[in-house]
Amino acid sequence: MDHCPICDVAVRPENLLRHLNDIHPRHPDTPKLVERLKSEPGRIAARRRSDPFRLKRWQTIAILVAILLGVGIYFLLPYLSPAPPLVPCVSGSGTAYHWHTYLTIKSAGNPVMIPANIGISFTCMELLHTHGGSDPATGQVVIHIEPDTAQQARTYTVGEFFGVWGKPFGSPTRMLQNGNPITPSSAVGLVDLETLVIEYTSFSA
Repeated sequence: MDHCPICDVAVRPENLLRHLNDIHPRHPDTPKLVERLKSEPGRIAARRRSDPFRLKRWQTIAILVAILLGVGIYFLLPYLSPAPPLVPCVSGSGTAYHWHTYLTIKSAGNPVMIPANIGISFTCMELLHTHGGSDPATGQVVIHIEPDTAQQARTYTVGEFFGVWGKPFGSPTRMLQNGNPITPSSAVGLVDLETLVIEYTSFSA
């Protein structure tokens, strides 16, 4: 250890110059002492050369994986996002009106079991939906039509119900409305207390 020639404080050799400049900058002897000490070896701490920045192997792999995941998510996000509902989400109270249409689908003469809770998810009850599934004996299901507002209160079609269900309407062989044959069409409206029977050569629920 050295001692400061001005205040006699013990100071490490490489810190004496800094001590003089910081503690005794106005002392009349400081400039001469600083010049003398600068010429003495070991008085100025050697600056360490910083090592070049290098990534470790695991860091490189982690960065590449993160980039690939980001790119993958960017391109897959449109497919992972849920599609908007075909018809509006509603409260379930049927403020504008609450209609029931009775639908039966037959495949090669046999009733098709239509599932419960079509159009109902954790986040949305769609305007067209089912609560219970098909009656086991007849295959008939109740379609609930429950618009909340005057703007929603229009006539919805059987094709729109198939869209909510996620099934293609396809090409029925016969269609009955309240027991009367009509031309099969997805544009047939769903009316309160009406019965519809749609017959197919082959239909899979």
